[in-house]
Amino acid sequence: MKAERRNHLRVKPKNVQADIHSIDPSVHETSINGEILDISLTGIRIRLSSPLGKNIDDNLKITLVSPESGTPFTVHGTLKHLHSDTEYGVHYTHHIDGSIDDVLFECEKLEDSMLLIKPI
Repeated sequence: MKAERRNHLRVKPKNVQADIHSIDPSVHETSINGEILDISLTGIRIRLSSPLGKNIDDNLKITLVSPESGTPFTVHGTLKHLHSDTEYGVHYTHHIDGSIDDVLFECEKLEDSMLLIKPI
C-alpha cells in the first residue's frame, strides 16, 4: 500500500452531485452531471455521467450544493489527473461562490450525526 503523500485531508462525501462545465472560450460551454468522489482544500475528484473529452490543464467550473445546508458552492479548477474516461482530478484555481471549509465540514459529518472536527 502506498504511503499518503497529500498535505490536505481528503473527504469522501456520499451522494453529492455536481454540475461540471467546460470553460473554453473558443468552444460553447458544455455541462455534464457528475458525482463528487472526494474533496479537499486544494482539489476535487469527480465522476461524470459521460466522458468530458478534455485534456490535462483544461479549465472547468464545478458547482455543487452542500449536503447539509443546501448552500451552493462553485469553483474554477484545472484538470490535473485523468483516472479514467469519466473520473477526473481537478485542482482549484480560485473559488467563486461559497466556502470550501463549510463544504468540507458538512461532508465530514459522521453517520451517527456526531461531528468529526479535525485541525487543518
